[in-house]
Amino acid sequence: MDIWQILMTPFSWLLKLFCQVFNSYGIALFLFTIVIKIILFPLNLKGKKSMIKTTVLNGQLQEIQKRCGNDKERYNQEVQKFYAENNANPMGGCGWSMLPIVFLYPLYAIIRRPLKYMMWLTEDAVTAVAHALGWADFQIGGYNELTLGSMINAGNLETAKAAVGASAAASVFVINFDFFGIDLSQIPQLKFWENGVSWGSVGLFLLPLISAGLSVVSMIVSQKTNQMNKDQQVKMSPMMLLFGPAVSLWIGFAMPAGLCIYWIANSLLGMVQEVICGAMLRKDYEAAQKEMEEQAKKAKEAEKERRRKAAEKKAAAIAAGKSGKKQPQAKHKGVDVSASREGMRTYARGRAYDPNRYPTTPYRDPNGPAKPVEEEPKELTEEEKAILAEANPELMAQAAAAEQAAAEQAALQPPADGADDDEAKTLVEEDGDYEEAYSDEDGEQ
Repeated sequence: MDIWQILMTPFSWLLKLFCQVFNSYGIALFLFTIVIKIILFPLNLKGKKSMIKTTVLNGQLQEIQKRCGNDKERYNQEVQKFYAENNANPMGGCGWSMLPIVFLYPLYAIIRRPLKYMMWLTEDAVTAVAHALGWADFQIGGYNELTLGSMINAGNLETAKAAVGASAAASVFVINFDFFGIDLSQIPQLKFWENGVSWGSVGLFLLPLISAGLSVVSMIVSQKTNQMNKDQQVKMSPMMLLFGPAVSLWIGFAMPAGLCIYWIANSLLGMVQEVICGAMLRKDYEAAQKEMEEQAKKAKEAEKERRRKAAEKKAAAIAAGKSGKKQPQAKHKGVDVSASREGMRTYARGRAYDPNRYPTTPYRDPNGPAKPVEEEPKELTEEEKAILAEANPELMAQAAAAEQAAAEQAALQPPADGADDDEAKTLVEEDGDYEEAYSDEDGEQ
């Protein structure tokens, strides 16, 4: 007996018990699914609670993101610390959805090889039964054991027992694969009309379609019963909505019809489970919604406080004497000859003279802290004025007065455009001649 057979022993015993008691493979699969759902129900309920908690914590994770900015390393450290402090697992709500697949694989193996996993026959014994029933070219693999299992009936049961020997004869029994006229040992075919249209062929074709349809309905019910999704208006993406039916169709048309019965039962019972979980977790959903609303309120108040402090800082800088508006700067046109004048001598140093050509730069330690760059405060926005008018009207009045004074001072200054050209023209006229002066880079005339 290999390791897989040991792991599948509980499933095999359970399915064999239902088959023998109800003499129906389809009913046995349906009851088997009910037992699996009952076993998994506490895990599913715990997973949903974890999902609720994770959804609530996402609001706080957004605050961490704002605080850390683009520092991903710091963000990851803060998130890990946050999950540890709140005893939360970000993947806790996803693991439960994968558990049915874990149970699906052993069930698939039991369905595919019933003589090995339900009757405990070795491969040699299975081959001996096939030869005794007239299947001379029988080979282990695929779904041959399903066909062989359907060949064992009341008429040839003794022949099959005799082929395996006295030691294993007691474990051989008849499996009734008939389920309302449908042979669950067969694989559904897309071209169901090729071998003649009958209820058996049409029923096999309909099973995968019913399975896919119920998969869609099950996902919709799951979304509707989840109060977190309902209140947040979370919509399922088309890709997620089509993934489940696609898997159901693939399983339905690629594997024996017995697995479709399991998939159909799983979808039906899943909808019942979602309704029960939604009713049991109603208080958890309500508490989570209240907490999320409180988080949103705190975040809004924190943002308002941040804006108030920024507005007060800007207003204080404006009130302290810094201009709220940028002073108009002269537009340099032509050559500035003001620096070349010495006394009454218009071009004493040459027209190209520039005292700031080689400015001295003070030493700064490259390893030292960077010197903060002071930016001139801009004008207060309408939003900042409204915030200050409510929070600090006195500071608002001071800032408004400073802005008004700066505006009046700027209005009294003459326009500076073309100042350099006018000055150059005046200097040339004062020199007494209008000859164009030339100078090299060293200022020599």
